[in-house]
Amino acid sequence: MITAVLGSMPMFWPGLLCSLVPAALLNQPVGRLLRAHWAVAFLLLLALGGVATLTLLPDARGPVRELSREAVRHCAFAGAGLRPPGEWLTSRHADLNVALFAPVGLAAALAGTRRRAAAVLLGAAALPFAVELAQYAVPAIGRACSAQDVWDDLLGLALGAAVGLLAGPLARAGARSLREGRA
Repeated sequence: MITAVLGSMPMFWPGLLCSLVPAALLNQPVGRLLRAHWAVAFLLLLALGGVATLTLLPDARGPVRELSREAVRHCAFAGAGLRPPGEWLTSRHADLNVALFAPVGLAAALAGTRRRAAAVLLGAAALPFAVELAQYAVPAIGRACSAQDVWDDLLGLALGAAVGLLAGPLARAGARSLREGRA
């Protein structure tokens, strides 16, 4: 299902490739800022680039002029809420949102000290709201604002963060034992 959705978004792969450059250039300074490993910072930056690419680039259905004429400035709030677990990965749109935001949650949970990880997670939790606000405020990108997307994005963040919080101590212990083995 995800492949079909990505196939209808031809700008995703070029956008993600363009995200590699800033992620490669900024991973060490961001890692130092977060007191996290450079790989965590790289994952965070790359995941943020993927979110921006899939949610803020114009839809590929037609020229931007046509999209802005057809755009409807409203947000869909009806029926929004946390989906039952059986629907988390069966709805084409929901599974894309969950999969898109899970790496952000994973990297945020692994970001340095507990205080810094909490701050990054708080900022990451604001990201779905900012994306939907941008989609509402800039109708020319041809994206629909939806409260259900916020729920699905937050679910992806939470699942990614849960994996990060569980895997973090194991990864740090493994890195520590590797460093001690070299000494």
